[in-house]
Amino acid sequence: MKTVYRSKIDWWVWIVTVGFLVVIWLSASGMPWWYVIFVCCSMTLLYALLMFGCWYEIDGDDLVIYQFFRPTRLPVSKIRDVKKTTGYLATAGMSHLRVSIILDRSVLKSCAPVEISPKDRDGFIAQLISINPGIKELQ
Repeated sequence: MKTVYRSKIDWWVWIVTVGFLVVIWLSASGMPWWYVIFVCCSMTLLYALLMFGCWYEIDGDDLVIYQFFRPTRLPVSKIRDVKKTTGYLATAGMSHLRVSIILDRSVLKSCAPVEISPKDRDGFIAQLISINPGIKELQ
């Protein structure tokens, strides 16, 4: 069974994105048409990929994190702890409301947690725990 969780996108991300794109498009006035097509459309496409190219999937016993449409597969059986957190670290999430996932050291070469921002944090955590009851939910 596969469940997809979209990434939550905070309001400030929308403001920064729209503001940046307005500046790019307004600065292109008076430029040749090929410049507008190449630069402005490329920047708009890049921002769309940044905003909508991040989601999370629970596929059987795997948690798949898609960032820029590139999947990273993590086994749910290797998750030790999950915790609801807030923060602005540069991770696979567009919101400050996050889920911090701590895995066994054998999975990642780092002991740092993986932080993601699914829209439905409670449902996401509940599904992880239903797959692996050994996960501790930290407060």
